[in-house]
Order: sequence, then C-alpha cells, then structure tokens
Amino acid sequence: MTVVDTQALKLGKGGLSLLMNENGGIDDDCIITKVAEDHYYVVLNAGCKDTDMAHMLNHMPEFKDVHMEYHSEDVRSLIALQGPKA
Repeated sequence: MTVVDTQALKLGKGGLSLLMNENGGIDDDCIITKVAEDHYYVVLNAGCKDTDMAHMLNHMPEFKDVHMEYHSEDVRSLIALQGPKA
C-alpha cells in the first residue's frame, strides 16, 4: 500500500511515503514511523483520512499478520512545520 522501505527505517525514525492505489497511482501521502521492530505509526493526511482509512481497511484482509489500530483526533494530533526555515 505504501512505498517506504519499512525494514530500512531505524527505530524512532520516520519517512514520507505515498499511499498507492490498485493501478499503481498515488492516492495520498502519509508519514510512517518505526516505533518498534514490529510496530509502525502511520499519520494520514487529515483532509483525506476517511478515504485513506477506508482504502487501508479494504486491503487489510490481504495481510494476515498485520493489525491496525485507529486513533481519532481526540486522542492524537499532528502539527506540521513545513518550509525552508522549519
């Protein structure tokens, strides 16, 4: 579903990735952070989160050993600092 090399991520480090569709096209971007050897934290684009979550949930049955836990905005939030002086 994404293009980031999760195995290459170091613990506590994240990477910008893309959420891919069935045709190999890009649906959205996301940030994936490795928080343990077998645990990743994914931050979806807030404006498209409902569509992105539906896409991920639709494909979850393909991954027998993967579990996903959703945290709503009232549990977690993200502040994006962007730009050349960020």
